[in-house]
Amino acid sequence: MLVVLLGLTLAIRLWGIHDRLPDASLHINVLDDSVIEETDRTTMGRAWLLWRGGTRAFDPNPHTGGWPALSFYLTLGLQYLFKIHYMSVSSGATAAQFQEYVAHEGAAPMFLFARIVGALIGTLTVYLTYRIASRLAGRTVGLLAGLLLATNTLHVLTSQHVSDPNLLALLFVLLATPPLLRVVEGGTWRDSVQAGAMIGLAGACKYVPLILALPLALAQIGRRAGAVAAGTRPKLARAGLTGWLERHPLSAGLLAMGAALFVATPYLFLDWKRTVIDIVGQKKALFSDWVGQTVFPISLPTYLAVTLPHAMGWPAYLLGLLGMVLLWRQGKVARTLVWIPIMMVVANGMLKSAQDRYILVALPFLHIAAAYALLRGASWVAARVPTLKPGSLPGRLAPALLAAAAVAWPLPELVATRQAWSLPDSRHLVRHWISDHLGANTPIGVELYGPVFALNERAMIIWPFFATQSQLARPAYHPEFLDGLEYHVASGEISRRFEAEPEKYPVENAYYRWLGRHATVVWQSDSTMAGPHIVVRRLPSNISTRAQRDSVFAQAMPEPNGVNRLELWCLDYSKMCQWVKEYPRMEEWARRGLLVGVTEMEAPVRSQLAISLWRQGKNDSADVEMRAAIRLMPKNSAATYRLYHASILSDLGRVPEAITELHIAYEESGHDPRIHVPMGQALARLGRFDDAVQELLQVPQNHPQRGLALRDAGILILDHSNRPIEALEYFRESIQLDPNQEQADLVRAQIARLEAMKGKP
Repeated sequence: MLVVLLGLTLAIRLWGIHDRLPDASLHINVLDDSVIEETDRTTMGRAWLLWRGGTRAFDPNPHTGGWPALSFYLTLGLQYLFKIHYMSVSSGATAAQFQEYVAHEGAAPMFLFARIVGALIGTLTVYLTYRIASRLAGRTVGLLAGLLLATNTLHVLTSQHVSDPNLLALLFVLLATPPLLRVVEGGTWRDSVQAGAMIGLAGACKYVPLILALPLALAQIGRRAGAVAAGTRPKLARAGLTGWLERHPLSAGLLAMGAALFVATPYLFLDWKRTVIDIVGQKKALFSDWVGQTVFPISLPTYLAVTLPHAMGWPAYLLGLLGMVLLWRQGKVARTLVWIPIMMVVANGMLKSAQDRYILVALPFLHIAAAYALLRGASWVAARVPTLKPGSLPGRLAPALLAAAAVAWPLPELVATRQAWSLPDSRHLVRHWISDHLGANTPIGVELYGPVFALNERAMIIWPFFATQSQLARPAYHPEFLDGLEYHVASGEISRRFEAEPEKYPVENAYYRWLGRHATVVWQSDSTMAGPHIVVRRLPSNISTRAQRDSVFAQAMPEPNGVNRLELWCLDYSKMCQWVKEYPRMEEWARRGLLVGVTEMEAPVRSQLAISLWRQGKNDSADVEMRAAIRLMPKNSAATYRLYHASILSDLGRVPEAITELHIAYEESGHDPRIHVPMGQALARLGRFDDAVQELLQVPQNHPQRGLALRDAGILILDHSNRPIEALEYFRESIQLDPNQEQADLVRAQIARLEAMKGKP
């Protein structure tokens, strides 16, 4: 029966595991695609940054304290195993080729491989649940508890993730449970060390399981108190380390927990400043209202009344509550088994929002309690109802039907989820529609959880949204700011959250009502698609004037709020306006960005303002702003800004200053070959034509700017050195390297003219 149970467990977890894999045909960054599950993207992305497939020196520091790093390191190991397989079938492949393979076509198989490992880990946790329940209450309880967990929708879907930290935490908590129970029974210091180490590893996946140090401590204290009350004299301990461990099993267990945590995720301690910053950030998020999800000051009532019944199904949940009461009455060992889910649920229940995945660690123990209650209940009823006596057909059917109800209750949701996720996703379908129907220069506003586009793929702006502390992005939710956009792409995943609490989000709901009344729907998702409900609307023209937008922005944010994402929105809006060459609007959004007041973003925003002024011919003002941007940048980090500054200075007629700026940019950039082109152009403006040609010819053979450099060199030679044959060769090579270059027709005409002068056909 155990083999059948484990086979069923694995089969359910492999069902649909290939859904929502990265789609190479979209040509977008996998880690930006919200169709891919967030945990998958996070673990894969963080692990990949540690080594980039071997193309960079290995950096074991994940540079985050928001998550402990064990899930990243496991994913790193899986990526490395995948690379070994790739290298074995691609003889002579380099790390760069492997990176290119993953970026384009190998992401899906790498994700699938890592997900299969997750399914195996999920199956292992079912087996461990069976072992714990069997030891406590017999094999029948173990098989039933395992079956309940095997068919649990939350556990199934979590097992299909890439190194999900909640699943890994569950694995180590289950591994910690047997030695913890042995400690309660009076076990040795080795049991204490083993339990502490497993709790430490669970904490290396998620912080909350570290709270299980409390039952470990209580077990040791309770055992010591019991020995004192019984008048038992402790045995003489051996000398040395072993003797110390025997005398101090609690300290040994706690040290083992700390050591395991340090070994599994060392940079939580080594990079402690980063950890403190991220934990403070996590605290703000976790103890803040979640848009459309927060009902109580804490989430514990929601967990008890909604989340757990939904995750387990009402039959199993009610049986689990009854079983916990029955186990509590069975003595201190069984009582410890009850403490684990209570502590996990209560600890997570102190947060603002209830998340299903947070209580995954509690589910096996609740299912053990449910199985125990079912068997005990069947025995109790059989002893009191003659027609249900053990061995009779009714006596066998009654508990079997109740068990079947507990197992079957969550299955319709699992089936519905699998069917939904097998459908085409609305985010991918709307991306295809936009690509087919809207030109790349058509400015559109896109919401989070909507379609994803590659960097510099099209003119677009992503609207800011915070799942917590949503009021920080509230200044963006005014229809006046839609002016200048032609289309808006809304994701129901966001608007439905605001609609759930209309009294708390009046500004946001008014914004969506305006869209519904004034914008024309041109595409929307339907029931044949998975994913959020997405609506594409054509926006009316002349929504607002600049004066109106300035007034609304001033009212929405009367003083700088220092919100990074809001200033990034302004900066990106300015860049989108630059894309479509609307330079006054580009200036407008850059100036608006400066009003947000994010110190570390002032340099790029001022640079954007300077470029917009330069494009409008306001070169003196552009010079002032670009100098300010360069001063704000760290030394040796302003090369790109200096390139623009050189162009501004050149247009002001201050060419020697421009050349000086280009020399500095060349050094700061590590001798970027692109700088040879503007340097050559600047030298030519000074009449230093030979120096200009020599500068242009320094662009390397295989560099993308080589064609442009040869064209400019040919023009200078032809106009100022009277060497037509040499100029002709440069023109030929230029057009061969870059046949679609700017003024390509003029270059071809010049080639034809020079060839005719030589008498060639």
